[in-house]
Amino acid sequence: MYLVDTHAQNSAELRIDPMLLVSLKECRNITNNLGNGLFPGWDFQKTPVLFYRPNVQELLINYPHKPKGFSLYTGFNPLGDDTIYVRNDTTLLSYDDQNTSTEVDSIRVLVVADPFSSLRNQLQDILGRPKEFASSWLKNWQFIPDPYFKLEVILHEAFHVYQNKKAPDKGANEMVVAQYPLLDPENNALYVMEGNILKDALFAQESNARLEKIKEFVAVRSYRQSRLDSSFVEYENLNEYSEGLAKYIEYKFMKSGEAIEPIKEMSFNQGFNGYRGILSKQFRVAMDNMVNIVAVNDDRFGNKFGSGPLRFKLYDLGACQALLLDYTMPRWKENIFQPTVYLTDLLKQSVALKADELKRYLDQAKVEYNYDEAYRSKVGFEKEGKQKIEEKVASIIKTEKTLVKISYGGVTKKARVARYTPFGVTQVGKQSAIYEMVPALIIFNKGVMLDFKQAIPVLVDQEKQQIIFAIDTPPSKLILDSQNKLDIAEFSLTTPMDIQYEANTVHIQLK
Repeated sequence: MYLVDTHAQNSAELRIDPMLLVSLKECRNITNNLGNGLFPGWDFQKTPVLFYRPNVQELLINYPHKPKGFSLYTGFNPLGDDTIYVRNDTTLLSYDDQNTSTEVDSIRVLVVADPFSSLRNQLQDILGRPKEFASSWLKNWQFIPDPYFKLEVILHEAFHVYQNKKAPDKGANEMVVAQYPLLDPENNALYVMEGNILKDALFAQESNARLEKIKEFVAVRSYRQSRLDSSFVEYENLNEYSEGLAKYIEYKFMKSGEAIEPIKEMSFNQGFNGYRGILSKQFRVAMDNMVNIVAVNDDRFGNKFGSGPLRFKLYDLGACQALLLDYTMPRWKENIFQPTVYLTDLLKQSVALKADELKRYLDQAKVEYNYDEAYRSKVGFEKEGKQKIEEKVASIIKTEKTLVKISYGGVTKKARVARYTPFGVTQVGKQSAIYEMVPALIIFNKGVMLDFKQAIPVLVDQEKQQIIFAIDTPPSKLILDSQNKLDIAEFSLTTPMDIQYEANTVHIQLK
């Protein structure tokens, strides 16, 4: 009997977009040209890279050894002598469009999704949007991949690998988004001011004018954060450090990269027209975009009253502060990886405003940027948000599908949501939130867990000690197996339990 290595059989077949390899080569070209001007000490060339299409193929590049299950890739390779390992039909990440960093055999790697995985994720999002939104998306060719965006994603996520190496424990507690005051009118109105001030500061022609804007920003930021619980301030600071610095790499490339001569293969990338005269326009568009993201002026993320807009605005706010620190504190990068060093604190140090100056610049900014109008607008935002959240809860509880209610008070006082995305949390009350976008994992006690197999909205109410969600599987199919385990298409639940049925509702009491 002979054993056949099926991975080796297909080691020359490339199932992901070959332009990903070209984009990686171009990112090496970019970082070689910009050198320490991008970020001192960061060597992009050493970054291990994983490109993947979920459950189809993944490529591992610049990795020190061949991991189990991988074969030596022998197909198209614009990277010269670089060794590439390939694995078919099985991938480390099974979800679409995950641009991130993760560990392979205890080595952190950059992860970038294949463009068609990203497109599939976009299509799934579009299917749930209003018809007018989808029609505009199609009419304006918004589904065509942007080659510049792919370069920025690779640079952004590669920096996270370096960042994690320098400060592995400097990360935010993402559970905070379930309590953050997302609808608070004053906080949101002050955010609107921050975005506009940062844009004006970055486009100021004179250094004195820029410094005045920085002082206004520091005054507004100081006041806004003084109103917040310390856990919310820490959440902002840590995400501005983490995601803001990686976004800063993108913006720094836009501001410094116009003189770079791209590699020849980039000309095969649809929509790529070099850098000269292009990056400066992209930066201006990015700043206009930043203002809209920070102000939550649209519903680009599909849930403008949830956690997504907060999470995304911290990318841009952090990046813009870092760009301003290049002017006011050129050596700021020497200390940024220290445990309690944050971008806002460094910016405050760079202008050193006294209490009376903080008040004067705050008052000045409120007049200049029409705070009263922004506040009135955000009062309306709060009202609309509360209504939409009520509708979202009702869409779960008043379903015509099977409604599942799990009461966990018999096994623990508090459930822990262990798998979720901070972009998919909607706060319902002080102790309740809806988790969606990825299949949730909820842990009650050691070995006792509710593991979802599909991404469905899940209401977690810590006050009532209840988990509520709707599924397609009919109530008659929710039957315990011989091991007292519930395992159906949408989820599995491992623990002793009592089950009661009432019309389309299934009541589960954990024991």
